Amino acid sequence: MNKASIIRYGSATALGLAMSAALLSAASMGNRASDSAREDKLTEMVAVDAAQALQAIDLNMAAMAQSLAATGTATGGVLPPERFAQLAQRFFALTDDTQGIAFFRNFPDQASALQFAAPNAEGIAEFSTDNGSLYLGASQVMRDRRIDGARLAFSGAGGKLPLSLVSGPQARERMGQALGFDLPLSSSLFEVRAGEIVPVQTTTLFSQGTAGFWRLLGVRGVGPDGRARTLGVLAAFVDATAAFGIRNAPPLTVTGPLDVTSLPGAGSYRNGGQTRQVSVSSGNQGFTLAYASQKTSLGALKWVLALLGGLIAAGTTFYAVSQENQGRTNAEKNLARHRREFKKRTVELKRSEDRFRRLAESTNVIPWAADLNDGRFTYIGPQVERLCGYPAKSWCARGFWSDHVHPEDRRKFVDKVSQLKGGDHATVEYKVRSADGRVVHMRNMLAVIDSRSKDGTTTRVAQGYMLDITEMKTAQVTLNEARQGAEEANKSKSEFLANMSHELRTPLNSVIGFAEVMKDEVFGPIGERYKEYAESVHTSGQHLLSLINDVLDLSKIEAGKIELVEEETDIAVVLSKCRQLLHERASQAGLHIRLEIPAPLPFVIVDGRRIKQVILNLMSNAVKFTPPGGRITLRAELQAPKGLLISVGDTGIGMSKDEVSVALEQFGQIDSELSRQHEGTGLGLPIARSLAELHGGELEVESKKDAGTTVTLWLPIQRLVPKAKDGKVA
Repeated sequence: MNKASIIRYGSATALGLAMSAALLSAASMGNRASDSAREDKLTEMVAVDAAQALQAIDLNMAAMAQSLAATGTATGGVLPPERFAQLAQRFFALTDDTQGIAFFRNFPDQASALQFAAPNAEGIAEFSTDNGSLYLGASQVMRDRRIDGARLAFSGAGGKLPLSLVSGPQARERMGQALGFDLPLSSSLFEVRAGEIVPVQTTTLFSQGTAGFWRLLGVRGVGPDGRARTLGVLAAFVDATAAFGIRNAPPLTVTGPLDVTSLPGAGSYRNGGQTRQVSVSSGNQGFTLAYASQKTSLGALKWVLALLGGLIAAGTTFYAVSQENQGRTNAEKNLARHRREFKKRTVELKRSEDRFRRLAESTNVIPWAADLNDGRFTYIGPQVERLCGYPAKSWCARGFWSDHVHPEDRRKFVDKVSQLKGGDHATVEYKVRSADGRVVHMRNMLAVIDSRSKDGTTTRVAQGYMLDITEMKTAQVTLNEARQGAEEANKSKSEFLANMSHELRTPLNSVIGFAEVMKDEVFGPIGERYKEYAESVHTSGQHLLSLINDVLDLSKIEAGKIELVEEETDIAVVLSKCRQLLHERASQAGLHIRLEIPAPLPFVIVDGRRIKQVILNLMSNAVKFTPPGGRITLRAELQAPKGLLISVGDTGIGMSKDEVSVALEQFGQIDSELSRQHEGTGLGLPIARSLAELHGGELEVESKKDAGTTVTLWLPIQRLVPKAKDGKVA
């Protein structure tokens, strides 16, 4: 037994003997003094333990919020469930007063928020801001597995977060405030009544209480587009009984949350006569706790009872002092343990902040914060010196920022920033003059926050990230110049081909005409040999004219100068004429052309000559690439809702996928012995496709090597002419 204990035991014995011999009034006065001292000590314990409990929760929430922001930045704003589970388990391991933790993620629209929150909550929280609407949905929820069924149940029907904790007025108000502060906020108190969780203003905690509250903290990070934005709100569900219920204390009445400016410091208290009150503050929110005094007095007890009470006190004081001594020892141990844990967590938080700062400053993205009232940076990443040549501390001078914006962009930059209000997010691009005279293009992604001080003045601050986009701007200028040059070159090419084709057709028509006169011996016989030569000249001229016409058509299409002469056309007649024109050529090649029209076809509004040109090109290719004995099928039918189908199929050599791509290119030809039996330019399919697209249709090619090819022309259903009830064209 130490000296202090001996003194306490001796004092207790003397007090007991004095009580045995004292008068009733002296005994009552001593009893009241003892009660007052005990209540003062208990009040102090309530304040200290409750404040430490909230501070421990806030420290762990801040660390978890930083990890969420870093993970959200690395994953494009999407938090993997396994990562959240890992952080939540660590949170529960370091915190004894929370039952669950949830992450209310910020979604771009209401549908997305409802989809992700549906498994976890009965609703979502919706906010209206200057920038539009925000939707917070409980995308991740975990419960402390160590908690048994006797503790507070914060789940609603089906294990989901109930509406009162997610989208009720109190929840929306506190979540909205959490988005505008960096410090944690507390929600209103909640109790379980008849199986439902309802908000209350004041509640009394017992040994098996059912009261709790949210502890909320806004989480900010960088989105997938590289802009700083709010990722969501982190919320921890705190068991009020566990956080504020002190051992050997009478039932507490809890009132809150209150603004920190209206509360005294943590641990303060006052004597309220019949009720003891203590205010507990942590972060940006606090609570007021109160409990009724339990004073005792002898009153009108007789002298015999007073003396008997004194003797009993003398006998039991040793035990009471022993318990007090043991309680003091335990309290000192607990306080020392809390201090060690607080220091450890502070060191971990500082290490995490340093690691995050080093990570942010090691990239080409420059973080910054600025006071817009003074027009200066309060912090800027050291990367800015490598980019612009000026030290980071120079940027923190007043007016340095706006003075070094390029004169061409200065007015636009100042006007843009001055128009921003609290809560606004913006992206500003401007040029900056570097120390060596270079012009650096900057993209600045920022958010503005208005904060009001105690004297009523409003401070406008901004924070965000800078990014060097000089290379992107230079590449964009180069790309625009290259595109403009390519367009001019393509236009010149098309004009040259059109002019050249036109100039060649005039003399070529004369050559063909004179060759035809000679081969037909219009002015008398010229001899078989000369007649044979004339036929060769005529045939070659016709072929050359066909090639020139193809080139001219292609040039007109590319130059956008071809015009359609649209009229109501009987497509069945067009198909019949195409078959008739190629029938003799197909017969000479040992082929048969079959025309299939399963049902009467409606009239169509098209340029009949151009559609006929498309069909003849497709049929000529079929004749060209089909060996003797093969079959060519020309088919047309109406297939709603797509439109009118006109297909040309053959049993020829076919093509692979790569060969189909070549055939659809301009001047593309398949390297085949069969194809070389007929000369060509490789423009048939490209011209046919372009003419089909001019009519709003499309051209499809299906082919298989050594099995044949089917080319389908689709005319849109809008070009069909409806029929009247009598079957005639309406």
